Amino acid sequence: MTKKVLTIQDISCYGSCSTTVALPILSALGHECVILPSAILSTHTGGFKDFTVLDLTDEMPKIIEHWKKEGIKFDCIYTGYIGNKKQFDYIIDVKENLLNEDGLFIVDPAMADNGKMYYGLGDDIVEGMKSICSIADYIIPNITEACFLTGNKYQEIHDDMFINNLLGDLYRLGCKNVILTGYQDDEESIGAICYDGLTKTTVLKEKIEKSYHGTGDIFSSIIVGNILNNIDIKKNLDLATDFIVDSILNTIEDDTHEYGVHYEEILKKYKDKDE
Repeated sequence: MTKKVLTIQDISCYGSCSTTVALPILSALGHECVILPSAILSTHTGGFKDFTVLDLTDEMPKIIEHWKKEGIKFDCIYTGYIGNKKQFDYIIDVKENLLNEDGLFIVDPAMADNGKMYYGLGDDIVEGMKSICSIADYIIPNITEACFLTGNKYQEIHDDMFINNLLGDLYRLGCKNVILTGYQDDEESIGAICYDGLTKTTVLKEKIEKSYHGTGDIFSSIIVGNILNNIDIKKNLDLATDFIVDSILNTIEDDTHEYGVHYEEILKKYKDKDE
């Protein structure tokens, strides 16, 4: 059954990330995707210089109020990159007033990677992300984001103690489920873990020595779409991680596409296989 999903994140006009991947992926997985853009960027912030940013903070409450008047409701709210601390109040407003009673609130706290915060983001964004993670049904942080959210020290290789502490601290923020990405128990593998407060579900794949901007956004969009399609979490993690691996392999020989992955062909194969 088609679900109505609201995604709240930026639009990077050039670059395979954020809203520009959420829209086609959620649609391909059978859902209506509605957008509430937090900002418009000429490109994403990874590897480009002198990009432009139009902050849409002042426009967001106008859009929300219009939706309230129209009686619009959503089956799922899925948030990503947020660049202005005021926007967290608007996100909470949307959750409280525009999410169906049995709807899902899913947070990808897209703010950091490789041990560092994204360009232009600071402690106020970390605090804002904590506020919405505390009321989420699912959160989908990478290792770096998880460390910023919990105050744990970032490290490259992740032993059991580090991961268990991280998952426990994330869960204690108040969310119902944690999906932690970028987990590496050695130098050859990488994957994701889901933790619901009792059970850990882990998926690991062979690590490819190449990374691209936007793969986290693609992963989260697949996870969201498959949650709404009632795919069990082990299969969901498998599908999402395989999708990322296949997308990287599909891009790795194209030196002109360093800004993101060629995921479109993989999405078509994924959809055809699903049918």
